[in-house]
Amino acid sequence: MSDPKPRPELWTRAALVVAMLRRLLRACAPDAFASISAQARALLAAATAMVRRYIHALAADILLPPVLPPRTGDHPSREERESRSANDYLFPLAELPGGRASQNCPPEPPELQWAILWEAAARLAAVMANPAPHALRLARFQRRLGPAPLRDMPVRWHVIRRLGPIMDALLTRLDQAARPWAWEGLDTS
Repeated sequence: MSDPKPRPELWTRAALVVAMLRRLLRACAPDAFASISAQARALLAAATAMVRRYIHALAADILLPPVLPPRTGDHPSREERESRSANDYLFPLAELPGGRASQNCPPEPPELQWAILWEAAARLAAVMANPAPHALRLARFQRRLGPAPLRDMPVRWHVIRRLGPIMDALLTRLDQAARPWAWEGLDTS
């Protein structure tokens, strides 16, 4: 099995966006979050898409050993399998079609919104600090079940419009690295 080769040309850009999000949240008091909430949510969506695509690009470079039939005594116990729950992972590596938010829910207080975004930014920073285990998990998933789905558009158009052309270019570059088969034959010049 090979470890993923770091891709600094991709990592640096994704890490800068995560750092930008954390700086934005750190500079704002939780009770004054309402004034920057739309910008922070847009930046979180872009940062999450970038980190996810970076992990996909790393997973494509991993060579896994051939699958051997399991030996009879090597199965993990039920307790070990249950202890490794979905909560052990920092974020999902597949993008599923998003649902619409309910219009009947009252808005969350700005302090709670800030705390949720702060925690999400911290998770993204932790993934960027050590992406290899996540890439290995994705490579194993892809060998077992096929490619993990990624949306054609990493972030919705109104989010891209809010963030500007630089973020659009970064997302496009990371999407090209994560899904090269989707970009084959396209003129991107």
